[in-house]
Amino acid sequence: MNKAVTCALTVGVLVGMLGGCALGQDQKIDPKHKPSLFLSLPENTNNPDGLTLCEKTGTMFLSVPNFTLLNEGSTTPKYSGVIMKIDKNNKPCLFINLPAHPKTGRAGPMGLDIGPDGNLYVADNQYFFEKDHASTLLRVVVKDGKAAGCDVAVDGFNLSNAVIWKDNAVYVSDTFLDIPDKPNMSCIYRITLDEMKKGKVHLTGKLDDPHMIATFTTVPNHRKDNAGADGLTFDSKGNLYTGNFGDGVVSKITFNADGSVKSNTILIKDPKLSCCDGIFCDTKTDLIYLADSEKNAIRVFTPEGKWWTLWINGDSDGADGLLDQPCEVLKRGNELIVVNFDYPFPGLLNSKFDEHHTLSVIKLAE
Repeated sequence: MNKAVTCALTVGVLVGMLGGCALGQDQKIDPKHKPSLFLSLPENTNNPDGLTLCEKTGTMFLSVPNFTLLNEGSTTPKYSGVIMKIDKNNKPCLFINLPAHPKTGRAGPMGLDIGPDGNLYVADNQYFFEKDHASTLLRVVVKDGKAAGCDVAVDGFNLSNAVIWKDNAVYVSDTFLDIPDKPNMSCIYRITLDEMKKGKVHLTGKLDDPHMIATFTTVPNHRKDNAGADGLTFDSKGNLYTGNFGDGVVSKITFNADGSVKSNTILIKDPKLSCCDGIFCDTKTDLIYLADSEKNAIRVFTPEGKWWTLWINGDSDGADGLLDQPCEVLKRGNELIVVNFDYPFPGLLNSKFDEHHTLSVIKLAE
């Protein structure tokens, strides 16, 4: 969900190879894109979710909410939510144990990104424990490459999810607004760094909140899932994209010169693409990679709405690197790194949580 790095294949070449059509699941999958195991994580990092890259150092930060494993006979999580650091040699280590929310006693880190101030901003999703706007955006203060503290930068989210910075503002998706007469609505918020420097920002959760820049309505779908806006990414021209987890609709948001929203339009609406989790734009080519959590697939689409499938596999425990409910994707060099959430929801191909907690990697052309 950060800026991407070089890929030698151009959009024109790829679209030409695919005949300029949305092939989706019906195309023949190239076996050279079969995922392999990138990382196998221990039990205390059992639901990896968000991933971001520091381009200067090659370091990646991985959020792990640890939602699944509970202490025996209770609803208390066995392990706390953490942020892991993965160095350029792919060695993981603990970066920070996140503080528990005062109301729920838990931390639920999901999307994350590095701000222009050098600090790490993390969506703390409390929606699975408390549905009354308890979710936040945490700021992990970073000094000399180490975590030096953590505080709440923004509160009032319902389900804070994806996080991405653009210039002096952070964009955060809220997957469930839960407005009584608009039950399937979600949104994107924008909060500036200058505003956060003045103190904690409070969101109202109402449609007139000035931080709410775009809203989305999940359409009825075969999973009966009303989850909304999820992943976020920007292309090289500054256009913002989000995908809807419940129905798979991909939207494109454009901006005026003053930063106000110019348009919010549906880019892809195709029954073959029925779930969108994390997305990532390679700004050298403007190819956008999409994690399809429902079908264990990685899709690729262009700013014009052409899309195809890079890889898809059946239900898997992920031990061999196959996709196991992919939730995030990030391109580093010629590697596409995929995070496997492995937290089954109704209607997903992933049938059960298992003992393997993994990241996969797909090799792309140099």
